[in-house]
Amino acid sequence: MLKDKMRYLLPLAFSDMERISRLLTGQDERCGSRSEVRDSHSSTELDVIEAARGLMLATLSTGKSIEAVAASVRMSKRHFLRVFKRATGTTPHSWRLVEKVRSSQQDLLKGDLSLSEIAHAYGFADQAHYSRVFKRVVGTSPGVWRNWAQPIVERRPTVRKFG
Repeated sequence: MLKDKMRYLLPLAFSDMERISRLLTGQDERCGSRSEVRDSHSSTELDVIEAARGLMLATLSTGKSIEAVAASVRMSKRHFLRVFKRATGTTPHSWRLVEKVRSSQQDLLKGDLSLSEIAHAYGFADQAHYSRVFKRVVGTSPGVWRNWAQPIVERRPTVRKFG
């Protein structure tokens, strides 16, 4: 049981990121292959979603509104929400919150910023809001996660190249 909880405490492993990527691009087993996804969604819609996700990633800290993102890909907000959810399985708002938390984990590991500075840097209203969202996504508070994860990262062996 503890092992299951601990997997949420570390930054996302490559396999986790790959799984999330597959979920977001519709390549998960429940969605079928990329060609099946392309059959169910036009390639234009998939291109629009990729462009929208890129824009949302580039503006994580400023929190560009969903209306503005939809307008930038030339869709109404309602249609954009439908297309995004159909293609990714989640709403743009939820997707952006998970990305904010994932990105903030790197700043937590560095340890040079306070929790309130990190919260502000990622566009959260305050440290309490950041902590609530972080706990919902990761399963523990950012302070506890930082205290637990920093020693693990410091103990990781460095990889040397021999040549």
